[in-house]
Amino acid sequence: MERGRERKTVFLRLTVCIILQCLVNCVTVSAKLTLTPPNGKVALGGSKTFICKVDKGDPYSILWYINDNEVEEDDHIHIETNEYQSQLKIINADPEVNGIYRCMASLENGEELQKSITISVIQDPKFENTLPVQEFEGGSDAAVLCHVVGIPNPIVSWEYHQEIVQSERYSILSDGTLVIKHIRASDAGTYQCIGSITERSVRRSLPITVKVKYVPTFESSEPQVLYSWLGNPVNISCTVRAYPEPNITWSRNSLDLGDIGLISKHSTDIRSVLQVPVRSAEEFSEYRCTASNAQGSASHTVQLREGGFPGIPRQLRAEPHSTTVRVAFDPPREDSGIPVLGYWLEWRPDSSWEWNRARIDNESYLVTGLQPYTPYQFRVSAINGRGDGNYSDIVSARTLSSREPDRPNVSTSNESTGNAIRIFFKDVENGGSPVLRHFIRYKEDEADEWCNVTVNNSSSDSYLLENLNWGSVYELEIEAENSIGRSVTTYLNVSIPLRPPAAAVGQKPRVGTAAVVGIILVIFVALLLLVDIVCYRTRRCGILMCLSASLLERGDIERKGLDREADESSDRTTSFTDRCAPLPTVSKHC
Repeated sequence: MERGRERKTVFLRLTVCIILQCLVNCVTVSAKLTLTPPNGKVALGGSKTFICKVDKGDPYSILWYINDNEVEEDDHIHIETNEYQSQLKIINADPEVNGIYRCMASLENGEELQKSITISVIQDPKFENTLPVQEFEGGSDAAVLCHVVGIPNPIVSWEYHQEIVQSERYSILSDGTLVIKHIRASDAGTYQCIGSITERSVRRSLPITVKVKYVPTFESSEPQVLYSWLGNPVNISCTVRAYPEPNITWSRNSLDLGDIGLISKHSTDIRSVLQVPVRSAEEFSEYRCTASNAQGSASHTVQLREGGFPGIPRQLRAEPHSTTVRVAFDPPREDSGIPVLGYWLEWRPDSSWEWNRARIDNESYLVTGLQPYTPYQFRVSAINGRGDGNYSDIVSARTLSSREPDRPNVSTSNESTGNAIRIFFKDVENGGSPVLRHFIRYKEDEADEWCNVTVNNSSSDSYLLENLNWGSVYELEIEAENSIGRSVTTYLNVSIPLRPPAAAVGQKPRVGTAAVVGIILVIFVALLLLVDIVCYRTRRCGILMCLSASLLERGDIERKGLDREADESSDRTTSFTDRCAPLPTVSKHC
């Protein structure tokens, strides 16, 4: 018994020790080494600190290694270490510090921990020793310099309105220089030098203005001959393009006038304006604009001539009506150097000495307010800045006698309702008497009777025909009337479209009488059936109750007949009252 107790005691002690050992192992946490930050990139010339730290452990040494050699401090590297961490500081970063750095921590229990990080010095593209403005001689091979540095070395490309690709005229050297062969004035402008580092998706650009030196050139659109007259000042101008900026002078008949022109600049164009007062006849002469720069000189000549009065309009024509005359003519062959600004049109009756006058801008004009059947005379002269020209030959025309209007000129349009047509009346020659009214006759193409409408012109210039039959073609006859009589008839055919769905014309759908009656009957039957069901369920009455009773009676009669036949075969003495069951009673409310 005692031995058994001893064994149990030993077993319990062993079990307790094992449990305690497990508890100790469970709460024990292994040491951990951390290295921050995890990104080892350092900007050129910048500073960055890397921290190597031991967590949940007791180190006795923390050291830094590079290429299996302990890191030594210098001008770019500094190390600070305390009980639990060590700091590696990169100062004024230089590519010499690039490498794989390893932090190693030795613990008091003999365990060693280590972490590695790759430190690399980087630099975004940077432009050095590059001029923002570069000048070249026209016709030479221009080398546009652009020096881009970066770590790693950036790729250089160029843009001018669009990306420049290698061609016969353009080439990009290995150092980023853009070469333009036989550069010309049209190559001048702003170029973009672009440095890119694809590994980091970094892109930087620098605008470079390219200027090309070339001999001055003049705009070909400048006039070579100008016209004026005494007392009318005129501006003589020249537009030149050149680089460097030229000096512009003026001369008259080889007499130097100096640089007295007013200068205005726009982009690469320079405009000089010489103001000539034209006070004497000697100022009608040759003027020369000369532009000079270091590349050379060029001249542009303008002749200033005395302009005359406008020529005579040609082929004057007159088309008479009752109270109007349409006058037309052709412009003068010569404008004497000064543009025609307009015309004077004059007319008078043959019996009058005084002319009526109108200033017109075009070569056609309608003279109104004339007397019917009266002879008139017409003439015309041109106008320019200097004055009026001579009159044309007189043309005579007699207005027509008073008569009925011309055939009506009308147009039609469909209204939004669809079955309506609006008729518009347009002005026509009224024969010397205003149109008083219009007569409209219309009918369907297969109908026999016409509908008549009279429209007074004083009240409206249009009329609306409404409520026409859908899908029909109508015939229209329209006449105009003045105080003299009626015009010739104008004939029209108009089509009315098919009737659209009600919703398409903005109307609510209409329900026919039969449909309304049917809906009412359905509602009535539904209400009656509902009331009958309520009566059947609550008071055992109604039509359903009567139908049920009838069906039950018929079933009982058939069943009793079968029973009676059976009873007669078994017992012929049974009374009739014993064989017939009483009929089910029907409620007095049915």
